[in-house]
Amino acid sequence: MIREAVERAVENYNRYRRPEAAARILEVKEGSVLVEFSGSFCYTCGVYDWLEDLIYELREVSPNISARIRSWKRVSDDRILVEFELTY
Repeated sequence: MIREAVERAVENYNRYRRPEAAARILEVKEGSVLVEFSGSFCYTCGVYDWLEDLIYELREVSPNISARIRSWKRVSDDRILVEFELTY
């Protein structure tokens, strides 16, 4: 259930934000998900907003799951890893 909701949210995120930003699920664990974001958005101001947009997509597909950014790290010029904390 959680994985499917996250997959749908990522699909919606990518549909509306590519090619500037693309999200890819790396790992789903109990209570968290690790997502890689890539694209030219990494060079703009407001990077956090691009990351936070996945939370809104998740809320849209599954209102009973809430998420927040636990941590994020720029791993290259055009890639950011984000760990989201999930509660349901």
